[in-house]
Amino acid sequence: MSSVKKIGIFIDRWYLACMGLVAPLVIYFNWYALHNVFGLEYYGHYRDIIKNGFVDTDLITFPMWGYGWLMLITSDKLGLMIVQFIIAFISLYYFMQLLEKERIFSSYLIRALKIGMVFSLPWYVAHALRWPYSIAISLIPVSILLLHKAFHHPQHATWRWLVGSAVLFGIVLHFRSDYWLMPLGLSFLLIILYRTKRSCIQAIIWLGIIYGSLIPWMLYTKKACGHALLTSTNGGHVAFIGLGNDPQNRWGIQAMDADPVMHRLVDQHFGITNRSTLDYEADQFLKKTFFAYITEYPWDYIKKSVPAFKMLLTEGFYPGEFFMDDQGEVSLGKDIRVRYLFIKALLQPSFLIQNFLPLIKIFLHTLSWFMGRYIVFLSYLLLPIVIGVALLKTHSTFVLLMGAVMSYQTMINVLCSHMVCYTSTLYIFYLLSMLYGASLVYGFVKSWCYSGKYRLPIKA
Repeated sequence: MSSVKKIGIFIDRWYLACMGLVAPLVIYFNWYALHNVFGLEYYGHYRDIIKNGFVDTDLITFPMWGYGWLMLITSDKLGLMIVQFIIAFISLYYFMQLLEKERIFSSYLIRALKIGMVFSLPWYVAHALRWPYSIAISLIPVSILLLHKAFHHPQHATWRWLVGSAVLFGIVLHFRSDYWLMPLGLSFLLIILYRTKRSCIQAIIWLGIIYGSLIPWMLYTKKACGHALLTSTNGGHVAFIGLGNDPQNRWGIQAMDADPVMHRLVDQHFGITNRSTLDYEADQFLKKTFFAYITEYPWDYIKKSVPAFKMLLTEGFYPGEFFMDDQGEVSLGKDIRVRYLFIKALLQPSFLIQNFLPLIKIFLHTLSWFMGRYIVFLSYLLLPIVIGVALLKTHSTFVLLMGAVMSYQTMINVLCSHMVCYTSTLYIFYLLSMLYGASLVYGFVKSWCYSGKYRLPIKA
């Protein structure tokens, strides 16, 4: 047995232990990341509202309140990251166990997935940051796999899997409300695939539990703004600045929260300087303005969507901010010539010794950025093959659900607003899609070389 195969078998068995060693290092190197640091004020406010029994006069409706509930456990920075990684590791272990039991993919592909996860820097940094995406990243894959299990095994007592899937997805919606329409699309897909009375009943129950879980949030928003809402009140804000994905857009909108065009319009409409764009009234105004713009100038909306899709394909996931130091400044510079730095380090040992830690940080950031970029690009490149094979196979429900979830995320990034943190939510699905697609291509090439014919593999 070769040493490479031995290492693969070792990681297959001890992948969680290996990941447990990597996680503290990523937390350490990404400690000074500033991404979403301003969102902590909102989550802390939710925590205080909950502690005070919802009697505060300043009740907010952005963002979703899920992370505020999580902060009841601890508000400590390291404590939150530890909680997030514990949830992530438990979810990942259960996901892998389910994959192996369901035998959707071959043992070799699952081993490749485990190895890939051990070295997945973008996955680690997504949990080494205080933000709600960490919880969504952990729970979405398990929820979708349980949903597959509930529909694919009608002869067994599947209701506990159905309820488990719905509960997990319901929890996700308290952290990421932009997924609120996804259950409707997935239910419709499953009904079309199975076309039985049982599947219709299962879909209705699944939807009922998911949207029923949002009743507490609806009661809260009714008290806060006078309207029972399923989502947070930033949809208009995000959609409006998303028009800035095209730098040459006719409105001069910039894809950033401080976009002056948006703030000027809101201030003029309400007659208040520096008015919030994230409450219910502003959200409704910005949504109406957004739809008015794209209805009047549909071609400009299409022009905006093209660069958004290009960014989706090429920008990957949130790569972390390893280059930040305790002063919030860039160590050796984020945008300087990385190649030059490492060549200089090789040629000048004194430079390497003096700047060892900053060089490690820049190397990790560059590596994470490249990994994310190519995983996303290759997964989309291979996704048509993955979906095409899934449509021809009988054991394909999970793959089709995975493709549907990725398609939904694609529509958010392209039609609404592109941000790399949105893409990070489905990291495991992007990695799995890439590996599965690559295995299908390999199987095609191999069978063609040996027989001149391609036989569709039952498993990858």
